Amino acid sequence: MSRRVWLTGTASAAALCLAACAQTISDAAPPRGALYSGFTLVDPVERTVAEDAWLVVENGRIADFGHGRMPDGAFLERRDLSGHYALPGFIDVHGHITAGPHAVEIVDGQPVITMDSDDAITEFNARMALAFGVTTVRNPGADPEASAAYDRRIASGEWIGPAALHAGAVIEPPPMGGDAVAYPRTEAEWDQEAARQAALGMRYFKLYTGLSEDELAAGVAAARAHGLEPIAHLDAVSWTRAVELGVAGLLHALPTSQELLEPGAREEFIELRGADSRFMYQWFERVDFDGPRMQRLFDVLVETGTTVDLTLQVNKLMTGPDALDRIYPAEHRAYIHPRTLAGLLQFASAAMTGWTDEDTRRAQAAMDNVYEFAHRLDDAGVPIGVGTDGPGGGPFFATELEIMVEGGFEPWRVLELATAGGARVMGLENETGRWADGYQADVVFLRANPLHEISASREVAWVMTDGVLHSFDDLAGNLGAVSDRSNVQ
Repeated sequence: MSRRVWLTGTASAAALCLAACAQTISDAAPPRGALYSGFTLVDPVERTVAEDAWLVVENGRIADFGHGRMPDGAFLERRDLSGHYALPGFIDVHGHITAGPHAVEIVDGQPVITMDSDDAITEFNARMALAFGVTTVRNPGADPEASAAYDRRIASGEWIGPAALHAGAVIEPPPMGGDAVAYPRTEAEWDQEAARQAALGMRYFKLYTGLSEDELAAGVAAARAHGLEPIAHLDAVSWTRAVELGVAGLLHALPTSQELLEPGAREEFIELRGADSRFMYQWFERVDFDGPRMQRLFDVLVETGTTVDLTLQVNKLMTGPDALDRIYPAEHRAYIHPRTLAGLLQFASAAMTGWTDEDTRRAQAAMDNVYEFAHRLDDAGVPIGVGTDGPGGGPFFATELEIMVEGGFEPWRVLELATAGGARVMGLENETGRWADGYQADVVFLRANPLHEISASREVAWVMTDGVLHSFDDLAGNLGAVSDRSNVQ
């Protein structure tokens, strides 16, 4: 063979090889989204722990996950998260993320309690909630204009924070007032308020303790007429009657209506009850969970699928003056905006005015019945979730989990309620709250295993929301600068 023929043949072979290689490259799958690996995956629903786990995120959603051998192919991003424990993002079903601090204003010569929103405080709340692993919040009442603005700013990326479903202005008579409160008095006013909140994108219509039964019924009807879900924090009207009227969600482990107490205990409670916070423990001292009235309540809740958020730290807070330091220890207070903290401490302290050592002893003893009530709800199959009644989680979400464990809930169940349980309460069980392909990529990465010590749920290293990963330090490491933007007085 001549040199020319050999070179021609070689060139032809090379051309064929290049063509084949080009075809192979063009046939190769394009790089996928992000691959996170090396962590320990904790699944509260399946109650499994998998080491050396991995997660693929595409377009803000879970595309695949597993453990052991990682998937083949190219990825736009790879990140090693070894040494961390990953769970679905936490869900606070009672977080007032857009509400401002409690304050007392004088209007027309009368004191009015307000919690008007402040954009800078809301932004602070959002960052702190996310920093501690809360990726979804049910906001049960605030100025609806502020809540609508929150959604716009989160969607645009101007603010960083959890996804939120909101109730608008709380429906309550004076002395509550301000932009976060409304009090319709006529059928037309009820309709107008519900229409206003629905137009602003609210999901819930919150009915409060000072309403009569007739007003509660009017509020439920107005909410339903405009596609809002009626939820309620009640006192005088019993939970049983509220559910019969159509309330879909009940707030706090405080079913403190006299109508739920059996004869004898009911009359005694009416005679003793004053205007202060003692009524909370006094009710739990007298309740008979096996009596016909409470048994009827449990049956009605189950039959209707009515949801309950527990907020046990509210009950715990009402166990004496020293509870303030136990629920809000000094090391956690930096994560509450200073103005919000000042209002919170003032109101909590005022609620303890006049308490004696005997009140404290009895209130602490009554916590056993509070815990039993929570277990009765859970055992019956009532949808319950984890709530803080704070500005959207923060370190106090873990406080709520600690109180639940103290009350006899096993850690697996607590973590399930903090994730999938919250999604169920909010109607998001097909979107978030668990490890599942196609679900929102909302994940919290902890520095330690919360199954060994539930307080580890506070030790957040990274949190992912809609597939975007943030470090705790980026979110919460510059508290001073964030507070400065709020024009703290």
